Amino acid sequence: MEKIVYKLKKLDKRWIYLLIFLSCIIPFWVPGLFKQDFAVSKETQRVYDIINSLEEGDAVFIDWAFDPTLQAELLPMAEQTLKQCFDNRLRVFIYYPSIMGISLGQNLVEKIRSEPGYEHIEEGVDFIHLGYLPIGVDMMLFSMYSDFKGTFSKEGRIFEGIRTFGDIKYMMSYAGSSHPESYIYLQRRFGFRMGAGVTAVVGPDFIPFLQTGQLDGMLFGLKGAAEYENLRIANGADPAFNNTANAGMASLTMSHIIMFVFIGLGNFVYFYERKQKKNR
Repeated sequence: MEKIVYKLKKLDKRWIYLLIFLSCIIPFWVPGLFKQDFAVSKETQRVYDIINSLEEGDAVFIDWAFDPTLQAELLPMAEQTLKQCFDNRLRVFIYYPSIMGISLGQNLVEKIRSEPGYEHIEEGVDFIHLGYLPIGVDMMLFSMYSDFKGTFSKEGRIFEGIRTFGDIKYMMSYAGSSHPESYIYLQRRFGFRMGAGVTAVVGPDFIPFLQTGQLDGMLFGLKGAAEYENLRIANGADPAFNNTANAGMASLTMSHIIMFVFIGLGNFVYFYERKQKKNR
């Protein structure tokens, strides 16, 4: 036993760092190697069901309020909802309240368009990037409720039949802050339906809005994104192109297991040596 304890104490820390590094990246290299089964929350199911219930040609408004610093959690859920909208032939309007998120959203849409089954998706017809407006959410909504197209000064067939924000059937706000609350507080005035995709850190702040029904549903952190992926895969989506969130969950699981193992070994060495000192 003393030899084992001695070897553990002398273990080069670089081996620990290497194992953690590998546990983080291997699930992304081989996504199907570490499959995880977990239940789908009712909040995630609700978002999926609402978007699935919309009719062909209905309009969905995406509020893209995050930048690359939060893409690990929010980008996979945005990808899945966009794909679901395209699958159901919905019209998607993507607004960027943060300039930092514009290139991220544009790159994601182009990535989706390069995948099998989405080559026909056309800008100005199936989706449009509305860009950034340097005004508050309240002023933007007031403007959209009188003239949706004029608010953004954009062109395209996608605007046909969309005169005001009242013609939008559903909106999703993706953020890592309290930003979606700005829309929630305006619901009483305008009565639109809304869901949200948020990071795990701020998710608990939105629970009251789910309980009151102001939020129809919510995707909660990376697990919410993985749940959404699983819902789409269960309904025919190709796992080869819909595995980012599940790979992220596997990466988190493996890296935490490695850390727990070495924390346990460190505690074992500590208590073993303390016991030996007492015995002497």
